[in-house]
Amino acid sequence: MEKAVVLQFLDFFQDFINLCHSENWPDNSTTEEEIKNAFLTSQHIEKCLDKLQKKHLLDSFLTALNDKEDNSDVFIKNCIADPPKSILKKIINSKTKITQMDVGFKIFLQMYSEDKLQRYLTDFIVEAASKETLLKHLGDFSSEKLLKLQSKLLLAELVSCEDPQEPILEMLRNCDQGTTELLVLSLLNQEVKYRETVSKIKDTFLMAISSKSDKIYQKLWKHLFSIEDKDLLELCLEYSDLFKVMSKGLIDCSKLLREQMSAEYFYINLTYSELVLATQKLCQNAILKEDFFAIVSENSSDLSFWENVLL
Repeated sequence: MEKAVVLQFLDFFQDFINLCHSENWPDNSTTEEEIKNAFLTSQHIEKCLDKLQKKHLLDSFLTALNDKEDNSDVFIKNCIADPPKSILKKIINSKTKITQMDVGFKIFLQMYSEDKLQRYLTDFIVEAASKETLLKHLGDFSSEKLLKLQSKLLLAELVSCEDPQEPILEMLRNCDQGTTELLVLSLLNQEVKYRETVSKIKDTFLMAISSKSDKIYQKLWKHLFSIEDKDLLELCLEYSDLFKVMSKGLIDCSKLLREQMSAEYFYINLTYSELVLATQKLCQNAILKEDFFAIVSENSSDLSFWENVLL
């Protein structure tokens, strides 16, 4: 009876493994229906594996499969370790036109979830074999989702650095708007495996905006107040020390503007309209507004000036 159950799945699994091993699938002639069938097959493979596991037949099945297959044990294990992931990776690594990848994403989202897709793409993007392809072809993926993937890629790369401070500082010194948003999103990551790396980013970020010695971080200050409101507010609520330094930066900038002094060589250089916009962004949150005015009072700044800024 056990042998019959095992043999029942062998041909089916062989077809799936052959598909994973094929160098020509998918190609530009592969239809949407064929891609969907591949994902349906992967779902069925998962159910079969679960059934074999419950019947305590998985080990004997894998032995039989390895004996019958020409592919390496490692390749077979990778194929069936996570069948839907194997199919998605085949589509991404194929040399087909971008529309085939879009079809694959669409079908995957219909059958699974956006979280699962993001998790798989994050895994792929860290792999050297998939990184270039994904970054090249994910242009039609929403910018917010793509930024999340790039953020996880950055965190994964920084985890492997013995001392990530220097590459982070380099990013901060030469940042553009996209780099600033990437770093802020990385700071908001709550995954335990990145906790230490996120802490190092925060410490380096704090060191950069606390530096008042020269104008090297002027661009960072401008870009920081131009990120999405929700991300800026979340950053300030999550990191009170960053918020305090940012608030003091606005206070210092306001003093120069009111005294009509040049900020060309100052550590922060905002126009009056940029100052107003930044302050209004922060103070749209009631908690941050209260904290901001407490910092204003601590620094003996003109309370009426800031009240007028928020009008």
